[in-house]
Order: sequence, then C-alpha cells, then structure tokens
Amino acid sequence: MNDDMKLLKSRLEKRLREAVAENGGSVDHEAMEGTAGGLMIALYEIDHLHEPDL
Repeated sequence: MNDDMKLLKSRLEKRLREAVAENGGSVDHEAMEGTAGGLMIALYEIDHLHEPDL
C-alpha cells in the first residue's frame, strides 16, 4: 500500500472512530446505514484493492 493510501486509510479510520463515538460507542443497525457503514465499506475496499474481482 502506498503512502497516499495509508494516509487515506488512517483518516478514514479516525473518522470511523469519531462516528462510533457519536453513536455512543457502538455500531448498531442505524449507524451501519449512515456514515459509519460507509466508512467501514471504504476501509474494506482499500484493504482489498489488490485482490482480483471474483
């Protein structure tokens, strides 16, 4: 992973922690539909960019 991707991942992880804290420290169904869910999807995609599509 290059430095730009590492920086992006770090910023997304920070925002995810903030979103979870705003939700009382947990990621419930409602949070998954909002910002927290979107951030989790983005982090997953970054981690799996090198994998070929199935």
